[in-house]
This record gives sequence, structure tokens and C-alpha cells, in this order.
Amino acid sequence: MEIRQCDFCRAPYQSHGNKLCRECLIKLDEDFILIRDYLYEYEGAGIEEVSEATGVSRKTIMLLLKEERLIVTDDKGYSGGILKCETCRKPINTGRICASCRKEIQSAIQESVSVVKRPKRIKEETNEESIKGVAKLQLKGK
Repeated sequence: MEIRQCDFCRAPYQSHGNKLCRECLIKLDEDFILIRDYLYEYEGAGIEEVSEATGVSRKTIMLLLKEERLIVTDDKGYSGGILKCETCRKPINTGRICASCRKEIQSAIQESVSVVKRPKRIKEETNEESIKGVAKLQLKGK
């Protein structure tokens, strides 16, 4: 475990692999439930409207969009440029990177994994008769 600074509230905390402290994770889940329930009733509501109606900050809504827990679209299915791919800067509806950049990254990972793959071990057969009396073992350092 390491001490990190929460990406949301900036408080120090003991990290278990998360980028947010425990309190912010709990609050984020509670805020998501508020937004989810509001969107069930008012499907297609805008970010400002959702923020005002639920009391959830715009910063939290943007975080939920980047975590792919929410999607932003207009009538034509576009994001309106609210979110941009962190690699190529194209407008996206959710997450941090667009589908084409994600595909490139995945193929690069696949290529690197195939280069790193170890060859299969060839099981050597030993002739027990040939090693009898020849190999003697002793403890290291004696």
C-alpha cells in the first residue's frame, strides 16, 4: 500500500489501487445513483439540468462520464464536444479515448505480448540408468 493524493478531493489516503479515497468513492457511488434515478425519469436531460436537480457537481458528472458510467449525446448521437479523446482530441460520448485509438492501443498491446511470449519448454527425457552413480548432490557452501 502506498500513500496517494485523491484525484478528486486532494486529501492523502492509503491506496489499494484506486485513484480516489474511500470517502470520495462512496460519495461518487451515491451521486451516480442520484443521477441514474433522475435520468430514468427525465431521459436526455442536460448536464446543467442534472446538476441543478440532483445537487451533484459538474466535476462529478464529468468524472462519471470519463469512467464510462454515463454517456452524453444529443439528438443526433454526438457528444457536442464536451468530452474529447485524450489521444487524438476527437469528440467522444464517454470514457477517455475514442474507439479507433482504443483499437490501436489494443493492437499495440497484442503485438508486444506476442513478442514477449516465451517458447514452450521441451520436456527432456532422462535415462535413469545413465545417471545412476554419476550425479552426486551436496549442499551449497560445503
